[in-house]
Amino acid sequence: MFTFWIHFLILENSGPGDAQMSSLFQANLKGSDLPNSPLEIAFGSKVTIKNAGYGGGLLHSHVQLYPEGSQQQQVTCYHHKDGNNDWTIFTNRNEPDYDAESPDIRFLKDGDVIRLIHTLTGRNLHSHTVSAPITKSDNEVSCYGNLTVGDEKDHWTIEVVEDLYSRDRSRIRTLMTTFRIKHTYLGCYLKAANVNLPQWGFKQIEVACTKQNSPNDAYTHWNIESHWNNRCIATLMYCANCSAREPCKSVQKSFLERFYSS
Repeated sequence: MFTFWIHFLILENSGPGDAQMSSLFQANLKGSDLPNSPLEIAFGSKVTIKNAGYGGGLLHSHVQLYPEGSQQQQVTCYHHKDGNNDWTIFTNRNEPDYDAESPDIRFLKDGDVIRLIHTLTGRNLHSHTVSAPITKSDNEVSCYGNLTVGDEKDHWTIEVVEDLYSRDRSRIRTLMTTFRIKHTYLGCYLKAANVNLPQWGFKQIEVACTKQNSPNDAYTHWNIESHWNNRCIATLMYCANCSAREPCKSVQKSFLERFYSS
């Protein structure tokens, strides 16, 4: 453990290998831009979504298709930061469309049913009863359709596991809230368990929808890592309400907290 203490003492700056570490660990590195994100997530926010399992990556998609199964757009977990990790939070198909011009901000909360739109390709995060490419007992996760083309299999329910900032679950908070993402129609959970895809998937991590409801399975736990929303206030210290300037809390962590989250 002394070796790790020295390691953390010397290697205190943000760098290209940050994505291998947990989001909170990265937020404590000098030069990290993560603490500049608005705290509270809203509909219309663009986010990156980090898996909380050991060695977890960022939820990712790209234009390449699965060569078998549904042959829809691939969804993976990826350990490097690029634009293919970006997702936009939209209302589900049973609600009015998100209106970027509305003066009202609707914050994301525990139990909300949403769509996650892959920002670069405009397709919906989707699952169905097609088997996952490697873990055949789980359902395949793909990107499918667009804002107008799709169905109820584009719907996901947010289930909060814990929040390091507050007991109030009426907000989902950048870095602070750990949650599960449940497929509303099928009842399975979004999971990334360090299973590598073949070369056609660029050896990235398989993302599947597991039928096992295991609340303590860290590979089904996720958090918002980066967050962009011009309607919310960004600050180096996380504020209690991103729509108003209020007293702030630090995200600084002790050595032991950094050791266990690294």
